[in-house]
Amino acid sequence: MTEHDPVQTFLDEARDLLAKLEEALLELHADPGDAHSVARVFRNLHTIKGSGAMFGFTEIARFTHDLETAFDRVRSGSLPLTRELLNLTLEAKDHLQALLLADPSGEGLSAASDALLGRFARLLQAGAGGGGEAAPAGRDAAPPTPGAPLSGPLETFWIRYRPARDAFLTGCDPLGLVGELAGLGRYAMAYHPGEAAALEAYDPERPHGFWDVILNTDQGLSAVRGVFLFVDDGEAVRVEKIGDGRPREGDLETLAGIARDHAGEPEALSGLLRAFLQEKLAMRKTPGAAPPPGAAVSSIKVDSSRLDKLVNMVGEMVILQSRLSQAVNQALDRGALAQIAEDLERLTDEMRDNALGLRMLPIGTVYGSLRRLVHDVGASLGKDVEFVAEGGETELDKTVIDRLKDPLVHILRNSLDHGVEAPDERARADKPPRGTVRLWAGHVGGEVVIRVSDDGRGLDPEKIRRKAQASGLIAPDAAPDRRELLGLIFEPGFSTAEKVSDLSGRGVGMDVVKRAIDALRGSVDIESEPGRGTTLSIRLPLTLAIIDGFCVVIGRDSYIVPLTALRGFQERTVGTDKKTVDIVERMGRMLPCVNLRELFGVAGRAPEYERVVVAEVDGLEIGLAVDRVVGRQQAVIKSLDEIYKNVNFISGTTINGDGSISLILDVPRLVDFAASRAGNAEIGNR
Repeated sequence: MTEHDPVQTFLDEARDLLAKLEEALLELHADPGDAHSVARVFRNLHTIKGSGAMFGFTEIARFTHDLETAFDRVRSGSLPLTRELLNLTLEAKDHLQALLLADPSGEGLSAASDALLGRFARLLQAGAGGGGEAAPAGRDAAPPTPGAPLSGPLETFWIRYRPARDAFLTGCDPLGLVGELAGLGRYAMAYHPGEAAALEAYDPERPHGFWDVILNTDQGLSAVRGVFLFVDDGEAVRVEKIGDGRPREGDLETLAGIARDHAGEPEALSGLLRAFLQEKLAMRKTPGAAPPPGAAVSSIKVDSSRLDKLVNMVGEMVILQSRLSQAVNQALDRGALAQIAEDLERLTDEMRDNALGLRMLPIGTVYGSLRRLVHDVGASLGKDVEFVAEGGETELDKTVIDRLKDPLVHILRNSLDHGVEAPDERARADKPPRGTVRLWAGHVGGEVVIRVSDDGRGLDPEKIRRKAQASGLIAPDAAPDRRELLGLIFEPGFSTAEKVSDLSGRGVGMDVVKRAIDALRGSVDIESEPGRGTTLSIRLPLTLAIIDGFCVVIGRDSYIVPLTALRGFQERTVGTDKKTVDIVERMGRMLPCVNLRELFGVAGRAPEYERVVVAEVDGLEIGLAVDRVVGRQQAVIKSLDEIYKNVNFISGTTINGDGSISLILDVPRLVDFAASRAGNAEIGNR
């Protein structure tokens, strides 16, 4: 598939339209009287049908025709909008998603299409009270796909049929023969009427033209020739195989157009048809031409202004490179070279920021599928749940968003199954019958924070303690605090479910969430109050590619402190009492200070004076004692090797300009460590 293939453009747009369709259907679930949402459903279906037909996706066009008809009737008021119709349309939307991944003709999915359309027909007839016009269903719903169903190895033939002048007189039916050809498979044709005769010489009982038929069939050459078995010798029939495989409907029409344009050059026409078909089929076989089912969509929409900026920066970079080459050739003074280096650094920073911006997407792109998940799972559990999503405009790197969806699905399923109560239980607890699951996203400092909360039954720490003791996670005489107890739900195999269900009870879920968030260099925390609900908070970096930071040195090793967590520096004399966590004064407040030399077990003599890097996470400040501060540095982040995945307080590595390696400090974990050692009462809270 070429870079600008219009069919790929259709597929990308169709996915967007299906997401909007699902969003409108779920809004109608909440408010069936919303005429605006009904209009949106109809508009999206109409666009999908028209575009599908234009690009040869015949099964999509056929299937969508009936859905469009149904919502046209809803829109006009002749059909009531019921919950059953909405649920069935959601099923149809999922089927359309499958059709997008299938062959354009929908081969193999037609039976499923017909089954769904049959259910639509019965529902529409019931909605009409058994009378009135019911929406057509099945194979007669929309203009039928030409030809017989195909099942074997496919070949494409060019057939030229010129009937004899006395064909009608000998009992031959040219139109019938052409129709028999069409019955062998998918086809397109061009009719050539021949030269116009004078009116007095025109004989309506004699054929005056000929046909070129492009036929894609699995019936073989003998079946094609068999159509013309009983024609007279005076009738010219030419049958040539021009290719293998399955061309698109649009390709067949293009081949027929080529035949129409070159009707008088049969030998040249044969070569043109073969060449066109071979080129088209070769393009479709190119690796990466179509994504496999379930594959992530790799294309993203980009604001054109961002591309304009990038193009301008590339132009500036070319000019700068020319200046640098000229400076070297002319051996300019150090001042001129320093100016070029400064300009290059500025431009590199701008290009980096703009290039990273191209990969940024609003997290709201996954809200639609999550809203559908809450709707479906809530319905299967018999729970009435409202899903409230906020902060959809918050931007994250596309890679992060792609890898974040599965953890969010696990969290939401867990919340719906374990958290939100059934209506009768909520009534006994004096709660409204409809539960609420809320998803919020926003920027906090230099990170993105995502919170998923519910107003359900919450977590019982004592129940968690008993389960943990029974499974050997904690000793019978252990006394973990509340936060440590709640954190046990992230342990592999841990579950508080009393019985196994389709959704939970097997000990799989929350540990998967923690591993996935850790892999994104993020963190996850939980707060819960029995009878009031549970909140899970996820902290993530904006991007997985590049960060700004300050390089610090401890012993012979260098480390990077992310700039987003940095709040200042100060100096202090190194004392004789070496502790991993001690206290440092900052602006009249006492902060816990982590001595990184002690924490990492760095050998050698400590300097007489050490620098304290003040870092902040979630309003909590700590000090990080280091030997010296080198300065600001951009870090291209490299993931830790699998062997070092569990190394504490390190989130990644970067390669420095001189080829050496620096480790990137995991500041949120260092803050947690300092808080646990110093006590929450002593930690600096802003």
